[in-house]
Amino acid sequence: MHDHMHIGIGFTVLLERLRIGGPSALRMAGDLLFVSGQGTPIAILRLGPAPDYEVTEVGWLFIGYSGSWLHKQSALQARLAPDSADIYELYFPLGSKVNFGRTTATLSLSGLGLSSSLAGDAIHRVRFRDDGETLTGIDHTQIATGLRSASGLAFDPRNGDLYFEDNGIDGLTEAIEAHSADEINVIPLDQIGGDIEDFGFPDNYIAYRTGEFVGGQGVPSLFAFTPLPDPANGSESEGPNEITFAPPGFPPGLNHGLFVGFHGQFSKGGLANEENPLVYADSQTGEYFHFIGNDEPAIGHLDGLLATGNKLYAADISSQGRFGSSAQNSGVIYLIRYTGDPPTAVVELAVETPAGYELGEAYPNPFNPSTQIRFSIPAAGHGLPATLQVYDATGQLVSSLLDATVSPGSYRADWDGTDAAGHAVASGSYFFRLRVGDQFMEMRRGALLK
Repeated sequence: MHDHMHIGIGFTVLLERLRIGGPSALRMAGDLLFVSGQGTPIAILRLGPAPDYEVTEVGWLFIGYSGSWLHKQSALQARLAPDSADIYELYFPLGSKVNFGRTTATLSLSGLGLSSSLAGDAIHRVRFRDDGETLTGIDHTQIATGLRSASGLAFDPRNGDLYFEDNGIDGLTEAIEAHSADEINVIPLDQIGGDIEDFGFPDNYIAYRTGEFVGGQGVPSLFAFTPLPDPANGSESEGPNEITFAPPGFPPGLNHGLFVGFHGQFSKGGLANEENPLVYADSQTGEYFHFIGNDEPAIGHLDGLLATGNKLYAADISSQGRFGSSAQNSGVIYLIRYTGDPPTAVVELAVETPAGYELGEAYPNPFNPSTQIRFSIPAAGHGLPATLQVYDATGQLVSSLLDATVSPGSYRADWDGTDAAGHAVASGSYFFRLRVGDQFMEMRRGALLK
């Protein structure tokens, strides 16, 4: 089904001595890079075009820490705002000030012309406009509360919903024993920026060893990771740090959920760390399993994840799980690749018969490396040949996503940024054309930005 290998990396230093120290998160949206570390300012950089890829600092966000704060911000996510060409959204969590208690203190936020207060136990959003040279802040909004230490933010490429992890309560009776389960949660796109979603911390949680929903209030989690198969004594997974949506080119059963990296015990690896699997969480069934077990002798913790096409990359900073000088230059990146026949690029979303033909916009757009296009075929299209093809700016056919007779319904097509031979295509404009017999033809534009 798949194989794995170490990745030998040749690299070019794009920017030295970035003024944050200890970066733990790097995200890209458009031509902007967003970088932060634990409790450090958030740097916004602009990546120039090939071949030089010159990097320039264009903005900063500063969080005014004062005194101790247990769960400082260390993760972030960014995107172009839906239906906008120049407004960006930056999301970052600010966790709890103490291990097991509601945070009442606030911190200051400044930068991009904005000044605001940040609540703990929360996820925040900052919006700003980019005119190609200057970033101008628009607003700051708290979008979630009741979170102990959120991390691993990811947007669903199908609909723009925001998914994220929350690390459960631990250390109440024993330093390495969890009290509540780690979670995966979601805020639907149309609810982001509305009422602040409350996920229940500290009084509402799933008990780690029993699965009991203590308190019974707050937004229920999608997944609560208790030991498998029996919470009382099963195989453990603790400390989620990163999530990614499954590669669309993975086989059915592994291409519609989330991969979740667990670090377990920070200072341990291999058989000494029984809490560090790579988990696959199936969004269709609500079940999860250890895709890579927590009994691998050479794995520290697979904290960095990247999915693209039919490949999943997983970074391990050290096979011993250590971060100090004794583990210097021992990190590796693994490639997990599906080697079987590629799954279909088109997935049926609903069997209800649409009222008419429709070809939706590509999402995300711009994209790198993959995007999705939704389309609908009404009863009038039954039995007619349908094609969905990708063309470049010169009108040359790049890839055919659909060439078949399909039943009436709503569908989603995935394009991974490759041509018919499986080769990655260059940055630029691409056009998606849907044709159904001689009844319907429509085209949408997308921009691949590497």
